[in-house]
Order: sequence, then C-alpha cells, then structure tokens
Amino acid sequence: MYDCLNLFNRGGISSMMFMGIFWIILLVVVLFLTGKFFSHKQNPSSDKETPLDVLQKEYAKGNISESEYLERKTHL
Repeated sequence: MYDCLNLFNRGGISSMMFMGIFWIILLVVVLFLTGKFFSHKQNPSSDKETPLDVLQKEYAKGNISESEYLERKTHL
C-alpha cells in the first residue's frame, strides 16, 4: 500500500541520478544566493561618495576655481 507513495523505492539508478541532480541544483542555488548576499553587502559602501569627493572631482575637472574649492572645503 505504501509502496506506491514511495517514489524512490523503485527506479534504482534513475532515483539515484535524480537525487544527485537535486543536490547539485541545491548546492548551486545556495552558492549563488550566498555570493549575491555578500556582494550586495560590500558594494553600497564603496559606491557612496562623500561631499568632499564630489568637491574634489569638480575642482579636478576645472568647474570651480581654487578659491571656491578652498571656501567650500572649509564649509564641509
């Protein structure tokens, strides 16, 4: 009666192959999610620019003069 509910009781090699594929897929999913989690944690801190960084870039581009740069730097 319960033999019809147990799919892995019959099938032999095919059930072993299914279990192998199942564990490989599970491992790939876990590794993917772990990598996504840790890469997401590291990127936001490196993407944020401070106001001083923006000011230095504007000065390097030549959009503001040295006196403007020094004045704005003291305000920051």
